Amino acid sequence: MHKHGCFELVYYKRGAGYTNIGGKRYDYHPHTFAIIRPNTPHDEKHEKDTEVFFIGFDYDDIPMSLHNGVYKDGDSLQIWRLLQAMKTEFLEKRSFHSLQLNLIGGQLMLELCRIPQIQTGNLEKEDRIIYAINFLKENYTQSVQLQHLAELSGYSFDRFRHAFKERTSLSPMNYIMMKRIERSIELLSSTRLKIAAIAVECGFSTPSQFSLLFKKCTGITPKEYREDPSALPAKPIFAED
Repeated sequence: MHKHGCFELVYYKRGAGYTNIGGKRYDYHPHTFAIIRPNTPHDEKHEKDTEVFFIGFDYDDIPMSLHNGVYKDGDSLQIWRLLQAMKTEFLEKRSFHSLQLNLIGGQLMLELCRIPQIQTGNLEKEDRIIYAINFLKENYTQSVQLQHLAELSGYSFDRFRHAFKERTSLSPMNYIMMKRIERSIELLSSTRLKIAAIAVECGFSTPSQFSLLFKKCTGITPKEYREDPSALPAKPIFAED
């Protein structure tokens, strides 16, 4: 077993065998690839003659999660093509090769993040709900397609909604609303931003929608809260949708 301080992508061009990643076994075949998170112990056993290509990378600027596991390249072999393009740039070192490597690397990260299984990995279903919660924590100000998030989590929408509520006591939509209201309360009390600007910052479509939903949850308007923070109830109410 060994480990690295960065992400590692191991592409299996041909061969067969298995790899152990973080104590779990994954079989590999031609045109599959492993994602290994930083500091994760791993090794592999080749049962057939195997050709591999691997790179190490960091991706702090991408707001998605990459999970340990072995995944299949698509029919177009886009991951393999990008890896070969990176190899060519690295070996030939033509003008501006560093810039080109960064561009290809960015495209590679985008292609990885577009593979739904990589975002949820081989997580157990309980862990997938945690993934969904963490995703909403990071993206509650954006327009989130809950149907798509349910599919990424391995559930029908109705089952996803039920499992999410079991975990958080709120439906996914009301969880988003809670995060937006909590953030708006922070901004109302700690900044002098205009209420319209806070509405946009927190993900509301219009200032009037923000005021309406803020009052529905707290019993007072954003303007009333800013004028008298003590008027805010101890616990806002998020009615079931």
